[in-house]
Order: sequence, then C-alpha cells, then structure tokens
Amino acid sequence: MWNQFRDEIYALYLLSLKCLMNSPTSNFSTDDEERLEAVYPSIACTTIGKYLGKLYESLPHITPRIRLSYLVWIPPTWPIAIIAYVWLKLRGVRYVVTTSGVVIETILTRHIVTQIPWSEVTEIQVDPASFQSFYRSSDIVIRSRAAAEPLRLHAVPFADRFRQLLQEAYRADQNTARAQAQISNRARARQLASAIPPQE
Repeated sequence: MWNQFRDEIYALYLLSLKCLMNSPTSNFSTDDEERLEAVYPSIACTTIGKYLGKLYESLPHITPRIRLSYLVWIPPTWPIAIIAYVWLKLRGVRYVVTTSGVVIETILTRHIVTQIPWSEVTEIQVDPASFQSFYRSSDIVIRSRAAAEPLRLHAVPFADRFRQLLQEAYRADQNTARAQAQISNRARARQLASAIPPQE
C-alpha cells in the first residue's frame, strides 16, 4: 500500500513539473484574426534543459511511469529547472502560426525575430533525432524556397500536434491562393470577351 501511495505522489509531482517545464500552448483571442495559435518552446531548447532531460532519463524504470532517476535527480535540481523556465519566459521566444505564415517573436516585446510566409514554404517536418523523451518535445523543420537553411523551431512540446496545425494552415493558404487565381482568371477572361467587338 505504501509503495502504491508513493508512486501516485511522485506521478503527480512529475506531472506538475513537466507542465512547468513544457510551456503551455496559448490560443490568441478572436479579436486578432490573423493569429491562429502560439506555442512556447520547452526548456529543452536551452543547454541546461537538455542536460536535465538526459539526467532524468539516465536511470531505468522502477514502475512503468517512474524512473529511478526521477527520484534521485528531480528533487535536488528542480530549482535549476524553475530558473531556466523563468529565464526562458523573460528572454525567450514563441512560435506563432498566422493565416499568412509562421513567425518567431520575442515573448515580452513581440519583436519579430524571423518569419516565413506560406507562399515560400515547401516542407514541414518533425526532426525525429531531436526528440527529448522527458519533455515530449522535438524540433520542427520548415523548408522554404527563399532560404538555403531551413527554419527550425526548437523543442516544441508535442511537436506532431503543432506540425499538423502548421500543415493545415499551409494547406488553407494554398487553397485560398488557388481560388483567388481562378477568380482572377475568370474575371480576366470576361474582360477579354467583352473587349471583342460583336461580329456582324
């Protein structure tokens, strides 16, 4: 009975810690129609965060959900994780999906660090080599026609879900562009037809 109680307490503790380390996804208000969603990178994007993640995964499981390293390393290192989290909030960036493209902006000032429009995007992929088990985070790589180097969104929590959102926004933009092109072509065809004098 004691072992079960201990496991449940540590499971709750780990869940709360992971929620802290993996910055939550934020939905923008409907007042700003162009902003669809923003996600904050996990502290896994920092050097100390990567080190802590490897440390927490270094020892084997003692239950299906709990590793021995959780019990050994999390209690003495959680202040470091909190400091890294606060630093990331003060000095870090967030990834924003808009109806026109992807934007990386600073959290506090909303200064745009870089952006890429959907019209230039060629591929959106999750980098499997970047997966960090403790944070459940991976890098998302966005390739474009304009840049030789792809845009990399570091340490995105639950990256597959965010990638799906990016792809849906990209496809919506492409469909809109095709529809607008068809409307323009039809309007141009009508103008040309009306410019031809009637045959006698």
